[in-house]
Amino acid sequence: MAQLRVPRVPDLPVPAEPESFVRMRGLAESLLENPVAHAILDLLPGYALILTQDRRVLAGDRDVLAELGLTTPESLEGLRAGELFRCVPERDGFSRSRQFWVRSAPLRIGGHDLLLFLFKETSEQKRREALEEVFLHDLLNLVGGLTGIAGRLQDRQGDPEAIAGQIRELSGQLVDEIKSQRLLLGAGEGCLAGESREVRPAEILDRLGRFFGASEAAEGRRLEFRTGPSEPFVCDPVLLTRVLVNLVKNALEATPRGGTVKVWHERRQDRRGFVVENPGVIPSEVAGRVFERCFSTKACEGRGLGTFGAKLLGEQLLGGEVGFAPHGGTSTQFFIWIPEAGTCPAADPARAALTAGPPWDQAPEGVDTVLVVDDSRTLCRLLGNLLCPRYRVLTAENGADGITLAMNCSPDLILLDIMMPDLDGLAVCRRLKSDSRTREIPVLFLTALGGEADEMRALEAGGIDFILKPISPPVLAARVRNQLELKHQQDRLRNLSLLDGLTGIANRRRFDQYLEMEWQRCSRNSQPLSLVMGDVDFFKAFNDGYGHGRGDDCLRAVARVFGMALRRPADLAARYGGEEFVCVLPETDQEGARIVADQIMAQMEDLAMPHAFSAIARHVTVSVGIATSVRPSLGRSWKTLVEEADMWMYEAKGRGRNRIEGFSIG
Repeated sequence: MAQLRVPRVPDLPVPAEPESFVRMRGLAESLLENPVAHAILDLLPGYALILTQDRRVLAGDRDVLAELGLTTPESLEGLRAGELFRCVPERDGFSRSRQFWVRSAPLRIGGHDLLLFLFKETSEQKRREALEEVFLHDLLNLVGGLTGIAGRLQDRQGDPEAIAGQIRELSGQLVDEIKSQRLLLGAGEGCLAGESREVRPAEILDRLGRFFGASEAAEGRRLEFRTGPSEPFVCDPVLLTRVLVNLVKNALEATPRGGTVKVWHERRQDRRGFVVENPGVIPSEVAGRVFERCFSTKACEGRGLGTFGAKLLGEQLLGGEVGFAPHGGTSTQFFIWIPEAGTCPAADPARAALTAGPPWDQAPEGVDTVLVVDDSRTLCRLLGNLLCPRYRVLTAENGADGITLAMNCSPDLILLDIMMPDLDGLAVCRRLKSDSRTREIPVLFLTALGGEADEMRALEAGGIDFILKPISPPVLAARVRNQLELKHQQDRLRNLSLLDGLTGIANRRRFDQYLEMEWQRCSRNSQPLSLVMGDVDFFKAFNDGYGHGRGDDCLRAVARVFGMALRRPADLAARYGGEEFVCVLPETDQEGARIVADQIMAQMEDLAMPHAFSAIARHVTVSVGIATSVRPSLGRSWKTLVEEADMWMYEAKGRGRNRIEGFSIG
């Protein structure tokens, strides 16, 4: 079997030598007029091509033209088969490529020796196989729980009423998973959509607790559930529970008896997440393979689908992010982050295919999100169907909803109609460009107006380009692809401009932007915000005594300490300037900030970098100041928090250095 990756728009063919080109063009034209060639191409199943002996394309069937967005058969002439679909081999595992069975046979038409090239897509079969494999794995988890309960009943252990409740819970989960699997398998090759509803974090954690209360994996280990934000959010609770069951079971199996696995819920800007922490750090030689299909460190045949299934369900169906990271050098945190989609998911079945996650085996690596804003429901559906195979698509049928979706879901590109009632596209674009949260999102206008004045108005409003209606699918695909590639390049350059060149952590510019944004967010949500600011003690003496090369090494080491002390993805470590470093801790009170500061001091002690020129210790130390705003206010500048942290840092220096000082402010 060969695996072929389908590009969004095929490359233009490279011209052949003039003589061969003329001969090939004549042969292609004769084939287009040959009824036998037409019959072969039209009647064979799948995709069909007729090639020359050196495997250049002469003709193709209508399915090939439709797949590539081409309008005339002449567009295929001279290309090689691999150039049409850019044949890219993929290793077995979590693959997103499309897969084809390929066959070829000799063919003689009109006295010419040719090749018939047939290929048929098998992506749907692979999709079903992967879903069934993961489903059976998750089903065995539930059966294992029921078996554990049966053993307790047989041994007459536990409260019968509690055991009966566990049986009802697991049986209900079993029914839910079977229904969910039927829905997913019946979704075909289009955009998949689960059965989303509003759920509360406590509901998900309670389901996990009841499940593992009867699981053999939890025997001899402690499972600790922490409270977190209680606001409800929209997702598919069955799929989310399946992901978390796999992550928790994996964590329990990696935890020695007597150990503790911790599970909690977090909110991070526009995403909701669950974190599963277990003791121990994954070795570097294993870390890169954790999510591979059937990879397992347990040396048991058939194992290894748990993490693979969690990533598959969490990212492909829930549209989230599943991963892990070491924490503090002593534990590992697995996580799933999903969009906080109060307004993002489709509200009705007619739009579900457009607003759900990316389709199977067609989405590229790093799926981009495209928001379509047009008052024509028909055009929204058309654009959604055209873009959905390669992007995650959101739709809005008026300007106000489009602005809300852009604010909440941060799309990578917006396709915006100019002529809309109430709030037209130009007004929508100006409003998006005036808000820091959406200013950098490129806007591609859709318009039936083609005059120079209209084009100028669109560009002056902040649009980067426009597409004239009626829309040509190949032109749309090319414009969207080009603008997304340009945006990714700009994002990479912007990210580089926000990193400190010496230490690799955030620089002062990024710190200022992030703190201002978090100050506004915590003010709106009435949440505390803390800063931990540290300065290397006697750094000038270190530089003078050891040289600037060793001084740079010292700053890089201290930056790593500040970064490793962070406990959550929303926290930020930055180099404030010179030998000063700072941590931004959103939704963190002074007690939580003190924990981070204590971690910094402990890791500096463990670092034990020699400092023979220090007046207080034989190793490098830092003085730390903490400032916490209990209730940030938009009426006060975020800079007051920086000033407060800076004051307490110098207070620590004045009281002898290598210590922590701090206080809460209003």
